[in-house]
Amino acid sequence: MAVAEKPVTEKAVRSPEAQLAKSSVLGALFVLLSLWIVFAGIPELWNRLFHPLVPEGATYKLHDLINPFLSSALLLLVEIGVIVGLFFLGRALETPNPVHGLRAGIFMVCVFFFVILWITNWISSLLAQAEMESGVGIFITAGVFLALAFFVGRFFHKSGFTRWLRHLEDNGWFHATSYKPNQGMRVRRGSMLALLFLGGCGIITLINHHTLGSDRLGPNNWQIIIPFAEGFVESGSYAYIPMMFKVHYTVPFVLALLMLWVSWRVVNWPVFADLLIATEAEMNKVSWTSRKRLIQDTVVVLVTVALLTTFLFIVDIIWINVLSWKGIGVLRVDVRAEQLKATEKTPW
Repeated sequence: MAVAEKPVTEKAVRSPEAQLAKSSVLGALFVLLSLWIVFAGIPELWNRLFHPLVPEGATYKLHDLINPFLSSALLLLVEIGVIVGLFFLGRALETPNPVHGLRAGIFMVCVFFFVILWITNWISSLLAQAEMESGVGIFITAGVFLALAFFVGRFFHKSGFTRWLRHLEDNGWFHATSYKPNQGMRVRRGSMLALLFLGGCGIITLINHHTLGSDRLGPNNWQIIIPFAEGFVESGSYAYIPMMFKVHYTVPFVLALLMLWVSWRVVNWPVFADLLIATEAEMNKVSWTSRKRLIQDTVVVLVTVALLTTFLFIVDIIWINVLSWKGIGVLRVDVRAEQLKATEKTPW
């Protein structure tokens, strides 16, 4: 009796490079969308709802309806709630066993996205300045964006780049895990404070020099203008994508958080952390002198220096006078005349 066997189809096993690339792209989409919601989406919606543009000739003013300080405080509370919600949502989407190198891959996809976005926006601006037709300009801009995205995708599928991402993540740059937390604490804290001090000086310099602009002349927001979109908006306006709200406030705050994270991660980087731990271990072997002995040694050194200085000064004067005698005639230079000549100012 013949028995019919069902054909068994085996699914093709996805390569680790392709799996990491796909997961990194999906994770980067979530991260970029979350960043846009926090830094641009919610503030833009908030301003449209509570701070719309007052038309000319209107008899009311919006700031009479809502206090700007109260509005900013409420917006900050909403932002904090959204950030906490997005954080826990991202942790849930990551799953307990994510792909090895996922966080490093997400970071690199975000970096490549901003680079591609900048290049595409720059090229589209050049095409718009050249007064190219809208259809041709949109086609060229989209082609450049897709070509750069395809190149980055091919780069992500390289096994060498995948190994580098995994090595980068294994160093702990994207995880809140400390390396040997009970060793080298004093040197680590000192190094972290030094990095925070340098970063803080840079941020204060940016603020004092108004490098990031101000809102004295109007809203200081980061927007990406969409070229070749004049036909889709009203006359006298332009299409744009909001990217960051109040750059002069937001960027210093973001830089401060990044400096705090980087300074903490640097002192927990295995290579650098081992160096700091070894440094503190060697410093602990040094036998520090007592305060009484330090004062005594300091007094001895100062007295010795003073005595040697006085002795050399007296000997120098004696030999100058002896060698300047006419009977000896070795030193024929008039010392006082040379000193007066040296003190005189040379005319230009």
